[in-house]
Amino acid sequence: MSKTDILDRVRFALDQNPLPSFAPHYKNILKPQCADIVDEYKHFQSLNRAQVIESCPSDLLKDVSSVLADMGALKVLHTLDIPFDVSLLTDGSSKIAYDRDVKEMRSELFGIDTSIVKGVCGVANLGITGIVSSPLSPRLASLITLNCVILLDKTKIVPDLFAGISALKAQSKAGVLPTNLLFIAGPSRTADIELQTVFGVHGPQNVAVILY
Repeated sequence: MSKTDILDRVRFALDQNPLPSFAPHYKNILKPQCADIVDEYKHFQSLNRAQVIESCPSDLLKDVSSVLADMGALKVLHTLDIPFDVSLLTDGSSKIAYDRDVKEMRSELFGIDTSIVKGVCGVANLGITGIVSSPLSPRLASLITLNCVILLDKTKIVPDLFAGISALKAQSKAGVLPTNLLFIAGPSRTADIELQTVFGVHGPQNVAVILY
């Protein structure tokens, strides 16, 4: 068989033997704890050791300022997709925009104690928040600081992980999963061989989720 014949067979293989396609399907087997989806999210996020504050668009600046003050924030790193003017926060901390490459900000990043990021979606029955890394929201923003404040639009809370993955896919023009995404379930924690839980090993020690 010639090289041309082989390449032609490869080129037209799918015409002769099309791949079967299946519609995605998902059945949620977790029993809901709350009738309301926002209450469900708050319930499980609290179990994940995150502080949950229910706010609204008109009170968002005030509530974020209050949380930063309670955390004792001194230097606050914020992503560029925050839904308000960060300079209007009144907690007294210095605000640093994450607007440069990590190589340019390296010496500055490791001295910052608190970050503010925006969630893409919340998964109610797991109490987790989905975040997509992008130039407007670099992935280190939610990982590098001791404290992290997550802003989440209450209308973006979905019932389960399948719907959460779909919401993250919707962030891509191609409709595929982003190259880097995070699901945050409260403060970072791990346990050693003696089963002693330690917070903040792989990420923030304190996480506050503000729903608006």
